[in-house]
Amino acid sequence: MRYLVVTLGSAGDLHPFLGVARGLAERGHDVEVMSNAPYEDAVRAEGLAFSPLCSERDHRRTSEHPDLWDPMRGFGVLWRHLAVPAIEPVWTRVTSLAAESPQVRVLASPLAVGARIARAQGAFALGSLYTAPANLRSTGDPMFSGGWRVPPWVPRAARAVLWSMLDWRKLEPMARPAIDGACDAAGVARPVGSLFGSWIHSPDGGVTLFPESFCSLQPEWPRGLVAGDFPLFRARGDDGLPSSLEAFLAAGPQPVVVFPGSASGEHGRKLMRDVLVACRALGLRAVALGPAAGEVAPGEDPEWVHRCAHAPLGLLLPRCAVFVHHGGIGSCAQGMVARVPQVIRPFAYDQFDNAARVDADGGGRFVPAGSAARAEFLHALDDLANGGGALRSHVRPGGPNGIEAALNAIEAWERSKHAAKSS
Repeated sequence: MRYLVVTLGSAGDLHPFLGVARGLAERGHDVEVMSNAPYEDAVRAEGLAFSPLCSERDHRRTSEHPDLWDPMRGFGVLWRHLAVPAIEPVWTRVTSLAAESPQVRVLASPLAVGARIARAQGAFALGSLYTAPANLRSTGDPMFSGGWRVPPWVPRAARAVLWSMLDWRKLEPMARPAIDGACDAAGVARPVGSLFGSWIHSPDGGVTLFPESFCSLQPEWPRGLVAGDFPLFRARGDDGLPSSLEAFLAAGPQPVVVFPGSASGEHGRKLMRDVLVACRALGLRAVALGPAAGEVAPGEDPEWVHRCAHAPLGLLLPRCAVFVHHGGIGSCAQGMVARVPQVIRPFAYDQFDNAARVDADGGGRFVPAGSAARAEFLHALDDLANGGGALRSHVRPGGPNGIEAALNAIEAWERSKHAAKSS
């Protein structure tokens, strides 16, 4: 079988799709990944074909935009500067592959709307892949608008009205001109109804890249979805920790690991600083991980803080006391698999929903940003690092076998599409 796997966004968005793509290739399929131009080397290092859906300039303009990680304005930045420029390249590549091989399967992020427009023209199968529950609308709890959580007592009918208002006031005016124009250019009918509530999702269904124990399939979600698992990805060659990090881990008590994500800018640097200040106040050792780790504070003691640009979380987290991060779905999944307490301070996008689910399940604490939360943040870190917050999480992700579970879900989706076509 020939597959095209399409995603856009940060490295955190790429990795689950890359785990799926590599797994499909290992099962003997012909696989091509389409994503941001700067990820070409990472994709090819896994032995996969690559095609870009945006230029280096589009990627940089998006990742460096000051509002990218704003809870309310960030999605508009992602849409205008990355999703819209990707529409035509994705549509072109998908229609070309479908013409070459009618049996091609396209597995795509719902934000890769060029694939959805191509599906309106062609007979190939398009499966939407969802990395987190917040990629799909629900009127259940938790429900967030930006960083604001809708109170749990608000009834479902009122929540549906809130979604309609969000469409009317923001999402439809932002997205419809570009989508209508692309549909006109492709010669297909313009979408009817809510773009992000219904049209953006493949009519063929798809697969959730998270287990039902993290979030069960919801009644409002599109038909034809199959529940999968977290496809935890580790790059080829990431088989050990750096020797300097190994030495630090061996030299004292289990540290706090702080990882603000792969593309979090000033938000990430602030989280890093706040955690290290808290660790210093509490007498805890810390590992500062990721791109934001390079900024050494004046007077910092290397015996208590180790800075590391990269280390495989799957190898590091089982050896730490607490994992502090931004709520990206990949980080949440790694923390749950390692069974390590998490302290989560979200920035934007699905991170608030992810953090609320980890907190509600007993896997960690959701501590929002802001001066009013500083004491709560310090208390949570102290409590979890000293054994006061025993894990009681019921989520049982597949861990190293998560990719296999995700692939099995994709195969189940394939069988359901074949059965529907045969009938």
